[in-house]
Amino acid sequence: MPIQILWGNDLNAQNTFIQKLIDKEVSKEWKEINVTNLNGDDDVQLNKAFDEVLTPPFGDGHRIVTLKNNPIFTVKNDNLRTKFEKIHENIPQNTYFILQNTKKPDSRLKSTKFLQNLIKNNLATENSFSLPEIWDYEGQKRFLENAANEMNIKIDKNAAELIIDSIGNDSFKLKNQLAKAKTYLSALASDSNSQLILNSIDAKKIFSDQQSNIFKIIDLLLQKNINESLIEISYSLQKGEHALRLNAGLISQIRIHTIIKLAVNSENNNAEKICNLAGISNPKRIFFIRKKVKNISQEYLITLISNLLNIESLLKKGNNPINVFTENLTKLS
Repeated sequence: MPIQILWGNDLNAQNTFIQKLIDKEVSKEWKEINVTNLNGDDDVQLNKAFDEVLTPPFGDGHRIVTLKNNPIFTVKNDNLRTKFEKIHENIPQNTYFILQNTKKPDSRLKSTKFLQNLIKNNLATENSFSLPEIWDYEGQKRFLENAANEMNIKIDKNAAELIIDSIGNDSFKLKNQLAKAKTYLSALASDSNSQLILNSIDAKKIFSDQQSNIFKIIDLLLQKNINESLIEISYSLQKGEHALRLNAGLISQIRIHTIIKLAVNSENNNAEKICNLAGISNPKRIFFIRKKVKNISQEYLITLISNLLNIESLLKKGNNPINVFTENLTKLS
């Protein structure tokens, strides 16, 4: 279909999708002419995209025009919407107009409603590529299992936890490491058609635990190992983790630990109620978190949340992330 909408924060997956489409549909001889990449943040490039997409491909194969940061379905702009509605019928059948954005199309916009009609009439497609949040362990586990299943790899429970601790939700690194795992496991397999199983022993050989992650930071904070936690936070920020996103993950997880600690202190053993209060989908997590907070005072956890909320406020005001984390977390020592 000529119009393809891609959205979500997994830009690596989006770009992989586009590259596969280019490899499949665009003639290698005419690739330089028939592939155009533009940015919707620039009005000049945005207008150019509307012009380019109406131009038939040169030579054999298809033409692909990609517009990243596409504003058509995320920003209210009647002029832009009208222009899109006028040109969509004139896009050649052998031309793809790929509209990218990290944000989901806004259902309140007329342009998005118009898009939904196109999808219903098989004139457009919509694909989401969203990474699980760094504090969403269950989501990360499903994401890992789905990626492994695509490579015919089954992950056992202990291996999954080790991989998540090592990789986090970095889809590019995950796919690369899983490819290494597949090569390694295939060499060991006696039957080339059998499903490959990745256990924790093999996972340790393949997945290096170099990437700082939120769960490691949380464990260090719970242990009151503030210096090490600041090192891990600094490492995460240096690797490109957004400070507010990282802090939001810390707040979310410490909140869960605090709720469970308060429940333990009040001798509330109703797992269903605790899950509802803490926002946990898997009751088994309560058991593990109870063990972690057993020797931690509720006062410490409440103070930790308070400091993290203060960090959030300071970050939103534009303060230096390293300084903000350091000044507020060292108070806990």
